[in-house]
Amino acid sequence: MQFVDAVRTGAAALSSPGAVVLIVFLLLYLGVVLPAVWSRRSHRRHAAARVLKLMLDQLLLVLRVLAGLLRR
Repeated sequence: MQFVDAVRTGAAALSSPGAVVLIVFLLLYLGVVLPAVWSRRSHRRHAAARVLKLMLDQLLLVLRVLAGLLRR
C-alpha cells in the first residue's frame, strides 16, 4: 500500500499549478531557447529565435492585458 500512496502523492504534486508552470517552462526552454543559442546550424538558430520572439511578444501582450484588467 505504501507504493500506491507514494504514486498518488507524486501525481497530486505534479498537478499543482507551480509544477505545471515549471514543466511548461522546462519544455519551452529545451525546445526553443536552447536551439536558439546552441545550434551549429544557422537556419535552426534563426528559426528558434523567431519562435522565441513570437512567444515573448505574445507573453508581453497577455501581461499588458492582465495589467490593464487589474488597474480597473
